Amino acid sequence: MKKKLFFIIAVLVVWGGAEAAAQTAQSASAAGAAQTAKAVRPAGQGLEEIRFGVGVRGAVDRTLRNGSPEIVSLSYARYNQKGLGFRTGLEFMPVNMKIDSYFGVPVAFSARTRSRTFSQSVRTGLESAAVGAVRDAVYGYEPNARSILGDFIIGLFNRAEFFAGLTPGYIFGSNVPRGLSYGETTITEQTVDLIHRLSFTADVGFSMSFRIWNFNLGFAPAVHYYLTKNYVYVFETSPIRGELGGAPIIKETPVRFQYSVLGYLSYSF
Repeated sequence: MKKKLFFIIAVLVVWGGAEAAAQTAQSASAAGAAQTAKAVRPAGQGLEEIRFGVGVRGAVDRTLRNGSPEIVSLSYARYNQKGLGFRTGLEFMPVNMKIDSYFGVPVAFSARTRSRTFSQSVRTGLESAAVGAVRDAVYGYEPNARSILGDFIIGLFNRAEFFAGLTPGYIFGSNVPRGLSYGETTITEQTVDLIHRLSFTADVGFSMSFRIWNFNLGFAPAVHYYLTKNYVYVFETSPIRGELGGAPIIKETPVRFQYSVLGYLSYSF
């Protein structure tokens, strides 16, 4: 009886030790794999990114000028191994559509391609410049230094990103008179009315960049559609004194579409 009891205890001890050893080995293997994956990840292929950008933003309709269109942006992005992820951050415009102080918090889904190394990018740029020079020669054009440099720079871009999302924002300014214009018999007053301070835009765009180590230089054009009614141009046309009378004609044009183009510097990690 004692021998049987001793045998059972021994079996339980061995089984428990084996299970603990297996769990330890599994944990060590997982940690080693994570460290290895992180170690072999090439520069510039980090799954997280911090981006700072400056650029311009204005109304698509050229008749609706918006004065100073400067915009500043700071954003953070995170991706999975397949290049799918999200981007969010802050954006600020000192003046938008002649009205002061716009803040926005963009949130977007994004998809990006893998990035080539810097040496591969330079090689591609040189190949692009050579192809451009040959193309010009074939069509009878003299090789142009500006064209060759442009082809080289275009070849340097080695990563594309596409994004779409929404941006809630807030406008701190107030209505601003735009000015007066005179016709032969009429005078027109142009103003920008702020209807709602809270704004909501739907955004879509893409970016192109080239990298040096973990840094990326690029540009990002985008289109923004106002889901809310915020900026409205008001044109009030009245007859000049002494001319035939008549009621003023008021025309309101809401701003729906805006474009933006940002240049940026980012760091991947």
